[in-house]
Amino acid sequence: MEFLRHPLYSILAVLILGASSGALAHRTGRNSSRSIRGFLVANLVGIGAAFLGFHAAMLSNVATGMVLLPFAVALVVSLGVCFALRDGAR
Repeated sequence: MEFLRHPLYSILAVLILGASSGALAHRTGRNSSRSIRGFLVANLVGIGAAFLGFHAAMLSNVATGMVLLPFAVALVVSLGVCFALRDGAR
């Protein structure tokens, strides 16, 4: 798993984690109209939240010595944000 320390692979991994969590939240939403616009917005929100979670983990020095921990934090933050916003603001 040392290849994830390479910047290109880590960016791709964060993009994949964010997009997949956004797609999962969009697919499980109650008020989801299954439109392409909603799907793209959910994916972009997931990617943004994953980047924020990944960089927060890296800045807080949680990632010292552990390769997968920043990605796990990125996934948890992305899923949390996507599922919190999946049915729209009320």
